[in-house]
Amino acid sequence: MRGSPVLNQLDMAILSYLKNDGRIPFTFIAQELGVAEGTVRKRVARLVEDGIVEIKAVVDPFKVGMNFVTIIGLDVEGDSPDKVVAQLAEAPQVRYVAVSAGAHDVMVEAVFSSNDELYTFLTQTLRKMPGIRSSETSLVLKVCKESSSWNGWLSTDGGDGCHE
Repeated sequence: MRGSPVLNQLDMAILSYLKNDGRIPFTFIAQELGVAEGTVRKRVARLVEDGIVEIKAVVDPFKVGMNFVTIIGLDVEGDSPDKVVAQLAEAPQVRYVAVSAGAHDVMVEAVFSSNDELYTFLTQTLRKMPGIRSSETSLVLKVCKESSSWNGWLSTDGGDGCHE
């Protein structure tokens, strides 16, 4: 990466289209923004190369039979949770794993097709991972908002409408 990337207005406009539909044709974006298709293609390639954006399919676990979605808070032993995080990242049930500050050292989102799969993960997989001191599991009953298209980059206030 080339240091701290700065998004200019054209980058933000292109991303506004892609966040709604990652498959939208570059020719359409170019026409809407009044620039050449090659400009859009090169800008998107740079944004992908710089790691600012990823273009991929997002699967809704509930719609593919993974009806047990959990949020798991983990407390780990020692100074570094790196080994625990690496093991969790390899687990096929885990969609998200992050080191956190607050009530738990590591937060995990994991999905399961049945209560039995969840039970096995909690009692076999997690319990056998060295470095985990304790865990707290919450079952997601209903997702009220889930967005892979963060809008905070659209404004300097972080997208929350707050101003100093």
